[in-house]
Amino acid sequence: MIKNSLHKILILSLFIIVSSCIDEIPIETVSEFESVLVVEATITNEFKQQEIKLTRSYVLDSLEPPPELSAIVKVIGSNGFNMSFTETETGLYKSDEAFAAAPNVDYNLEIVTSDGREYASSNMQLTEPTTIDNLYIERDFNENDEEGVSIRVDAYDPTGNSKFYRYTYEETYKIIAPKYSPFELLINNDDFPYPLTMFIGFTDQELIDFFVTRQFRPVSEQVCYNTVASNRVIQENTNQFEEDRIDGFRLRFISQQNYIMSHRYSILVRQHIQSPEAFIYYKTLSDMSQTETVFSTTQPGFLSGNINSLTNSEEKVVGFFEVSSVDEKRVYFNYADLFPKEDLPPYFRDCRAILTPLLFWAPPGAPEIGSSPIQYMISQGRQYWDENLGSDGETKITMNPYQLVLNECGDCTFLGETQVPEFWED
Repeated sequence: MIKNSLHKILILSLFIIVSSCIDEIPIETVSEFESVLVVEATITNEFKQQEIKLTRSYVLDSLEPPPELSAIVKVIGSNGFNMSFTETETGLYKSDEAFAAAPNVDYNLEIVTSDGREYASSNMQLTEPTTIDNLYIERDFNENDEEGVSIRVDAYDPTGNSKFYRYTYEETYKIIAPKYSPFELLINNDDFPYPLTMFIGFTDQELIDFFVTRQFRPVSEQVCYNTVASNRVIQENTNQFEEDRIDGFRLRFISQQNYIMSHRYSILVRQHIQSPEAFIYYKTLSDMSQTETVFSTTQPGFLSGNINSLTNSEEKVVGFFEVSSVDEKRVYFNYADLFPKEDLPPYFRDCRAILTPLLFWAPPGAPEIGSSPIQYMISQGRQYWDENLGSDGETKITMNPYQLVLNECGDCTFLGETQVPEFWED
């Protein structure tokens, strides 16, 4: 991990020209850290509650960007449209009502922070809509000759007005815990120490039951689903092509060794048509980023967007207010359909480890039981797998009666949720 002090951040100056018809965006290098407003704001032609995210820039030592709280956020339209946004989560603002951006309307973003600073964007109009013609998957190799699955998209605008495309996605995949048991272990009587004399006359089972109880799980935790959003800029432009056509553009490659496609996988792809200014902004932002996460990194240089401070013309603001037409498609596939009779990808954890912790621990010569190793492992999430049997297959070993496995190997909820997504199709 890179460690920087509060006043030391990476200095970078770069100039990027995407194509001859797009102006470069100015980037100003900095030598000291500044806490600047970071704006993620895209409204679309989808009828929904639109979202705007406000945070502050942060140094690399920080784990999360600090949210900008209690701001007043509005989107104003030249047709008299006026929509307020309310903070529903820290730093996340949603429109008070669902709406869709309309064509031929100038939209403007206005922000007033809790300390009275005012910001505004330049006027932006909705881009021309273009549908996704085809979203498909194929067994493929990447540039490193690694085998896996490519997810590709086709799109075509016969008017030639789209040109600038940005893609985002949400991938959802089924997880099956490889060492799942319908039983679980519950901790009993963990108020140590206990005198050894109190257990005189206990049967083996009574001794086991004093410390742990084995019972059926009230809810199955074998099959889960996890949804992950893309966190990188994926763009394509057709300026260099004879037609405004996206043909077989690969927006995602999944290695055959990636466990996320072990069973069933789905991806929802969203195609944003961008203005030239938005396209070059995102392209530059991607090239500047020191991690894959868009917007949330410490900015190595200040990237000039279309949002400015009205309070102080010298104040820097990171972000771009975009009004984009969007189309989306979803596709599913099963691993067995593309890789028939082949081994599943390795699970993300090695689940071969079988743990057989002691039921309790009493130091040699001590008159009391001071702890229970099996209770400790259960408290750390270790999962019941099976009984620990003797060599004859029948005699239970009292001192370490149960076999446990690593958390994610026996309980899928460490990786996802058991509730089947509404859109899911088996």
